[in-house]
Amino acid sequence: MSHPPCYTIRMKEIKNMTEKTNITEAQLLLNQEIVVTSHLSRFTGRKGRVNAVMADGRSLDVTLEGVGDVFLDVSLVGEIQEQTYFAKGEADLGPIANSVVQAHK
Repeated sequence: MSHPPCYTIRMKEIKNMTEKTNITEAQLLLNQEIVVTSHLSRFTGRKGRVNAVMADGRSLDVTLEGVGDVFLDVSLVGEIQEQTYFAKGEADLGPIANSVVQAHK
C-alpha cells in the first residue's frame, strides 16, 4: 500500500529540514567589518568590509580603507568586535517591577 501524496511530500520536507548546512568562517564574515590581524600581510592593522567569499571558501574579496579591493585569506583577518558596556549597579526594571521586587526582599 502506498502513502498518500500529501504524506510523501511532507516526509520529503522533513528530510530536507534535518540535513545540516555547514557554514564556514568565511561565510560568517560576509558583509562584516574586519581588521587585518596577521603580520604576514602588508595590510596589517587596516580595516575593511568583506564583499564576497570566493569559490574556494577561504579567500575573501575585501575593500580596505585607503587601499581598495584586495583578496585575503580568511586566516589573515579578524572580525571587529563592538565594545559592550555593562551596568555598574542593579538593573532598573521600571517603577512597577521595582516595587514588586522591593516588596519581596
